[in-house]
Amino acid sequence: MPRSTGCWRSAASNDDLIDCLCGTPRPPSPVIVVDTNIILGVILGKQSRATFEIIQVSRGLVTSARTAAEVLGMLRGLPSVREETTAQVEGLLSSLTVIEADAYTGQLPEAARVLSHAVASRNGSTSDAHVLARAWLLDADIWSHDPDLAGTGWPSRSNANLLRFLDGG
Repeated sequence: MPRSTGCWRSAASNDDLIDCLCGTPRPPSPVIVVDTNIILGVILGKQSRATFEIIQVSRGLVTSARTAAEVLGMLRGLPSVREETTAQVEGLLSSLTVIEADAYTGQLPEAARVLSHAVASRNGSTSDAHVLARAWLLDADIWSHDPDLAGTGWPSRSNANLLRFLDGG
């Protein structure tokens, strides 16, 4: 289940723990759950691909079959999307680790409950429960621009936030 502290290194004493907890924000987790909007941004955006490639070099990126289906469904629904765009998406998705739904299904009810009470969304939406459940399963941060996930108490990262950490500043 969720981490209880923001400290990733072992503390030899209480002073070490305090230094660790009171310093800078903890780094992104080694594995990051990628949300639909990030993948769409990489495919449809002009600057997101470079960001994706930088982050992919230093972190394990995971998604789900549901997220892949959401991305492909949204793209197929856009009239201006060409076949090569769909091929690009399939190539990008094949570079990610896919977590099957049965691995996190047991955590979906609690993830839905947490999302329905998230202050950031204020709409009670639980459509991203699968994203939160995957993050819990893997003890991984979420990479998303969706404000619904920001109110869950679980680390949710943006492009800028991840790049700032990886660039060291």
